[in-house]
Amino acid sequence: MKLTQLLCFLVILVDVCDSRRRVTTTSTTTTTLPPTTTTTTTLPPITTTTTTTPPPPSPTTTTVTTTQALNTSDPLALSRLESIKNSVNELSLLSKTVPSDFIFDFDKAVTGVSLSNGGRTVAATVANFPGLINHGIAMTVGFLGPCGINLPHTHPRATEINFSVDGDFQVGFYQENGATFIMNEVHKNQVAVFPRGAIHFEQNMNCTPATFVAAFNSEDPGVLTISNAFFGSIPATVVGASLGGLNISTIEDIRSNLAKNPSLGIEECRKRCNL
Repeated sequence: MKLTQLLCFLVILVDVCDSRRRVTTTSTTTTTLPPTTTTTTTLPPITTTTTTTPPPPSPTTTTVTTTQALNTSDPLALSRLESIKNSVNELSLLSKTVPSDFIFDFDKAVTGVSLSNGGRTVAATVANFPGLINHGIAMTVGFLGPCGINLPHTHPRATEINFSVDGDFQVGFYQENGATFIMNEVHKNQVAVFPRGAIHFEQNMNCTPATFVAAFNSEDPGVLTISNAFFGSIPATVVGASLGGLNISTIEDIRSNLAKNPSLGIEECRKRCNL
């Protein structure tokens, strides 16, 4: 009996151990299921990567928005220029410009041009060259014909430094009442200085064309041609009184014959060049 009981006990023990192993195996297999379900969580990143937005267009596309220089005779161009001028800071200003606003073509300019029988002057100022805004500089190029003269004038807001590109110029300036009149000859690769507000002129003394480049320390130097301002803008009665009581009819006759700038210059040069 004891042997029989022992055998029964062993059988029961084996059976219990085997059942425990089955339970353990079952539990471990069920615990592996969650990792299987976690693979579904990787799907959203795959989906979102397919909906990413494309990068913004390259800034270089702005270079093709315009290829023409600013023409301030066009009301729309003038309105755009005024908008640029009214920018609250430099970054705001730059955001309103295009690359061509920073280049000026003196050969193709349609504004800032003075043309007459003595040649042509072209001014690049803040009025027609947006790239100058806030930089305090401007430039005029004078293309004077034989014996051409850039008539006596002033720049009320700038000093001028004038460079002779080619040719020989007679230049002079008068600064204020009681000052000494200064006159010089300026040749190729030489410069002359005209103080701010001084009455000055440039006269081509040769029988061939000559060119000068004038730079200013203001983006808006202004220009006042003396003869046109005195006879053309001031009341004739005042002009007459200033000239010792010259009658109004004579003043009106002078007004109708005022030279346009640039004009043919001094008589000696015109005779020498048969003009």
